[in-house]
Amino acid sequence: MQFAPRSLGVFADLPPGRTTRLAETLDALLMSWGRTAPEMAQALGIHPQTARRRLRRLEELFGDRLADPRFRFEALPAPRTHALRANAVWAAVSYQ
Repeated sequence: MQFAPRSLGVFADLPPGRTTRLAETLDALLMSWGRTAPEMAQALGIHPQTARRRLRRLEELFGDRLADPRFRFEALPAPRTHALRANAVWAAVSYQ
């Protein structure tokens, strides 16, 4: 399935750190639809206002697609793909 890289495309113009944080938040959102911002904040170990800000940003980036069950299912691998790639790059750099 080629969907995960396409889902990550919305992060292309963002700084790497922001991309990582939003990918983590997207993963939490996709895995727990219906959670409130404070519940997501607790799951991510961040302040509720930070969770709200990230959720608003994800809504700006993805729009109505976040409520589409098919999109949500197909997007599930995207944040994890991003995390795996980021860890692989970090590991490659640290072993050189």
